[in-house]
Amino acid sequence: MYFSATISRALSNPTWDVVLILAMLAIGFFYGIYRGKKRIAATIIYTYVALAIYSVLPFEKITKFFSGTNEYFVKIGIFLILFILLSLLLGTKKGRGFRSGGSWWQIFLLSFVQIGFLVHLFFSFLPTEQVASLAPLTKNFFANSNYHLWWMAGPIIIVILLRRIDRG
Repeated sequence: MYFSATISRALSNPTWDVVLILAMLAIGFFYGIYRGKKRIAATIIYTYVALAIYSVLPFEKITKFFSGTNEYFVKIGIFLILFILLSLLLGTKKGRGFRSGGSWWQIFLLSFVQIGFLVHLFFSFLPTEQVASLAPLTKNFFANSNYHLWWMAGPIIIVILLRRIDRG
């Protein structure tokens, strides 16, 4: 009951972060339909690689180069550049590990965890005072540090499970 009341309240008067998340989910789903679950599974792996590279970058030197720019935008920009470069350089037209196609629920599930993972990472770059201004649904589900382990492990676990289902 509480969960449905929270969702109806959030959807009746959506804030920018809720609208952005819904738009990203829709884009992710249609990207998944267009490219297939192989490509989404690959981009989930690229997200982990980009995060690993991102975590060892010297941000003191990088932020000096971008003085006067909001640190949050610099962090997201660098992460997105890494993610896009990895997707372009490592991406191939042939996927490995999955049969072609895929059911709509698998594509939706992979799209959801991919976009949710990215949204969680983006919100983790925000300062705590800006996280406090997010909508309750967004703050509790995507920006909650208590769910960090779930957002880090969930996408790869789902990729593994779907791969095992495909091998059947």
